[in-house]
Amino acid sequence: MLKNSSIPISTIAQVLAESFADDPSFNLVFDRDINRLSAIQAFFEPFVADASERGKIIVEPNWQGACIWYPAEVEIFNEQFEQTLMEIIKTITKFAGEKSAQRFQHLIEQLGDSEPQQSHCEVFFLGLKPSARGKGIGQDLLKPVLDYADKNQVPCYLVSSTSRNISFYERHGFKKYCPIEINDTYSMTGMWRDFVSD
Repeated sequence: MLKNSSIPISTIAQVLAESFADDPSFNLVFDRDINRLSAIQAFFEPFVADASERGKIIVEPNWQGACIWYPAEVEIFNEQFEQTLMEIIKTITKFAGEKSAQRFQHLIEQLGDSEPQQSHCEVFFLGLKPSARGKGIGQDLLKPVLDYADKNQVPCYLVSSTSRNISFYERHGFKKYCPIEINDTYSMTGMWRDFVSD
């Protein structure tokens, strides 16, 4: 796995865009009649920039997937992150219009309201291109995060944006932490993993 290296932000954002293009959270935010892949890549670029500065990025060597995560000592939701979110809202407005930006803002508020207060590391995005799923790559991307959590004896949190991923995370020690209702037809699932002692 490649970690926070000199990979261009746009390359990592493209990998994530291709990985999340069929994700229900992006179906909610972005209408189908726009250039979705370009819009989603532009959406990811500020997140990748923030993570390259304050967090960790792991990329599969053949560009089949990527993981953005933050160690426990990083205060994710600080002023800098607020600026990142404002930039993302502007990007969504530019690519997809005001209604899409409002849907994203509502989604991120729901996620923020469900954020655990206890110190933890956090998987922000873990995505695989459709052709790479079911081949063990997700496990390889997640392993450094869990190794960090266990070594530093901190729990780990993530949000599963689709129910199809819940069993994958459960196999790696995560448990359902909280349902996060976004609207009447779509919910996400907060998941928590306690560290494993040697």
